[in-house]
Amino acid sequence: MNASRAPLRLSGEPPPWWLGVLASVAAVAAATALVYPLKTIAPAVSLGVVYILAVLLVSTFWGLGLGLLTAVLSGLAFNWFHIPPVGHFTIAADRDLVAFVVFAIVAIAGGTLAELARARATEAERGREEAARALAELEELTRERDRMQAEAIEAAALRRSDELKTALLRAVSHDLRTPLTAIIAAGAALDSPSITAEERHELSEGVVEEGGRLSRLVENLLDVSRLESGNAEPHREEVALADLLEAARRSIGPAGDAVRLAPDEDLPPLSADPAQLERAFANLLENGVVHGEGQPVVVRARLVGSRLVVRVVDRGPGISHADRERIFEPFYRLGSGGEGSGLGLAIARGFIEANGGEVDVESLPGQGSSFVVSFPAGEASEGGSGPATNGAAGERAS
Repeated sequence: MNASRAPLRLSGEPPPWWLGVLASVAAVAAATALVYPLKTIAPAVSLGVVYILAVLLVSTFWGLGLGLLTAVLSGLAFNWFHIPPVGHFTIAADRDLVAFVVFAIVAIAGGTLAELARARATEAERGREEAARALAELEELTRERDRMQAEAIEAAALRRSDELKTALLRAVSHDLRTPLTAIIAAGAALDSPSITAEERHELSEGVVEEGGRLSRLVENLLDVSRLESGNAEPHREEVALADLLEAARRSIGPAGDAVRLAPDEDLPPLSADPAQLERAFANLLENGVVHGEGQPVVVRARLVGSRLVVRVVDRGPGISHADRERIFEPFYRLGSGGEGSGLGLAIARGFIEANGGEVDVESLPGQGSSFVVSFPAGEASEGGSGPATNGAAGERAS
């Protein structure tokens, strides 16, 4: 602490020397004056201890030099004012010399202790300053770390956004262009006077089929957009799982003929968004049909403990372990020439998780695949994790 702001407080630096000189003179004068009334109760020669207080005070705060000065002034004042013959500087006896020695010893002891205390105080102040600097540096490093983490998160989000944009452009350039080309070609051919009625009918069916394909792709893109933006909040109601599966089977059109539903009876209802789960199960069923190599897709539903479990089982070529880690990523297609837009399984997982469920896949290459969907029985409305496609994504199939 600065001595000019706290002159009477022991710190790393002593108070100004001129203040010490004044304090020395004042303390000796005060001790000299105090001895006069004390002479009435004690001999003057024994009252030299009063000066020790002055010597100790000055040596403690101003160090050894001014402490010795105070000791000399105390001895001279004591000798001049109180030791007979008064008014003369005379060493009348050995005890008078002892008083000078005692004053000096007190000055030396007080000054030495004061210097040690100041050294400790200086060291403590230096330690506090170093600790404050270290704390400031640590706070700066923490702020820098937080800033870098925020930048890394932002960069990862931007990178993911760029990847999605690239995949979307790829889907638009191929998956949208293919049905549009077929529709345009069929539309142009329909106007030809040379085609037969049967050919006209086939072209008309082709237009309807490709239009439906285009419509499904647009719906998938909109669904993925809602899931990615967190705008797929489910509108829950009580719904029977068997009815949901049947509606999903019908929604995939002729492909639904290859689906065999086998739910257990008396299953508890789900509290979920029926439209979202119908879309999710329809994508899983269509995925199984596309990759089932003409074999029926079997769907079983049962109550297992406290969870409703649905298995969608196909007899296709199966999925390797490496691909099982990625088939739920947006726009991922199995193999280099995978069919579909790569969105079906992404949407399925997103809607299932938004309604409090979980979905996973079990598969062995060459032995088919089983997509396992589960919900808390009677608690789907409480178990929802909110709309998400984190880890949910692309599609092995449709």
